[in-house]
Amino acid sequence: MRVAILSDVHANIEALSACLAHAAARDAERFVCLGDSVGYGPDPRLVLGLVMSLPGLVAVRGNHDEAVLARERPMPPEVAEVVNWTRGQLSPAQRAFLAGLPYLVRDETVAYVHASAESPNRWEYIESSERAAACADAAERRLVFVGHVHIPRIYYETPGGRWREYSPEDGHAVPLSPRGRYVVNVGSVGQPRDGNSASCYVIHDRGRNTIVFHRVPYDYVRTARRIRERALPPRFAHRLAEGR
Repeated sequence: MRVAILSDVHANIEALSACLAHAAARDAERFVCLGDSVGYGPDPRLVLGLVMSLPGLVAVRGNHDEAVLARERPMPPEVAEVVNWTRGQLSPAQRAFLAGLPYLVRDETVAYVHASAESPNRWEYIESSERAAACADAAERRLVFVGHVHIPRIYYETPGGRWREYSPEDGHAVPLSPRGRYVVNVGSVGQPRDGNSASCYVIHDRGRNTIVFHRVPYDYVRTARRIRERALPPRFAHRLAEGR
């Protein structure tokens, strides 16, 4: 079974639509959303409607999803401006969907979380092998998929017990050892920050035990125009072209 794993869509309908079409062409059967479907972008209602319709959906809560629900949460002024605007765009059913999302989901072999399984509701960033190891220990699974950082990365444990990391290549299948432990950051669909403007997501082939990172170009000029049309902070439009 092939599972398409997406994170940090950030209300970018053009990027999400491009990734879903790409995944469908590769026979993805189920979908996982690692949170932050909203925030920064101009189309939260369209994005949530599409996410909620995905077959076999497994979804967890991100910090922007939570910010839309919790008015008292402190945040930078530009981010707060978009969160407040987003709050008024969502339907009651969409707000209920966000409110019902768990922080962490485990199945028999895999864990899914937005930030880190070590403390899922504290929104810590996994940017080192040490933090990845702590996440893996807390997840109690050999394979953990995360988002939040917006940069694709694979952390893995060596046979000697040390943790290493590397940046995956677009379109290359990465075999997973059944005895290994991994923390995989799937990158960002709607706000990549690794200097590449193309969307990023992962297909996990559970039968072959492989993962493949995919970079998918999309019409970010259109998304940026829609951000400006909605009078949202222009910085969130500029960074789409830069992939930062």
